[in-house]
Amino acid sequence: MKNGITLLLVDDHRVFAEALAGLLAAEPGIDRVDTASTLAAARTLIGAGRPDLVLVDLALAEESGYDLLAELAATPDAPSAIMLSGSTDPRLIVQALEAGARGWLTKTTRLRDLVAAVWQVLDGHLYLAPAMLQPVLGHLLHDLHRQRAAAGFLDQLTPRELDVLRCLVSGMNRAEVAAQLFVSTNTVRTHIQSLLRRTEQHSTLALVAFARLQGVRGIDETTASVIAGGSESSS
Repeated sequence: MKNGITLLLVDDHRVFAEALAGLLAAEPGIDRVDTASTLAAARTLIGAGRPDLVLVDLALAEESGYDLLAELAATPDAPSAIMLSGSTDPRLIVQALEAGARGWLTKTTRLRDLVAAVWQVLDGHLYLAPAMLQPVLGHLLHDLHRQRAAAGFLDQLTPRELDVLRCLVSGMNRAEVAAQLFVSTNTVRTHIQSLLRRTEQHSTLALVAFARLQGVRGIDETTASVIAGGSESSS
């Protein structure tokens, strides 16, 4: 019978992961700490026995912890996640929070602080170390000023750029946008790069979040038919 919480530690540095898992498992209130070195293994463990919380590394060999964050955020009743990284870059921290992370810890975090973060997140709160708060808030304020300065950017977009943006807001990937608009994936990539430059965003995820703040809506089936029809006639 389960007496405490279960954690999942996703990190491809096996020695680090096993050592940290052992330390965490010895803490009061923590029943078990599983480890995974790949996203595939993490998905299997999450599906087999839902952990209460996932600690995921930012860089996993050729994979990214952001991908797991996005999957968890899109899954009902999925466990919360804390990003675990060696970086303190506020841009990466903000991107992780935007992707659904409930906190950010560095790999040099003291065990007692790490445990405190676990319980804080399980209580429904966000966790950032005090030393990270000022840089993250500074970055957010900079983004806010930049977004205000970019107000009205929709009026500057070409019809095709707006089509691409609306497709992205609908959750389409590049291949799906290309199929919807009857263009190549290279053309879609060019439009996305142009949109990123215009909005000064650093990722497609941030671009979509920015677009939603500006009131951009995704396409429904009727709109999709109109866009597709226009693309066919213009091709």
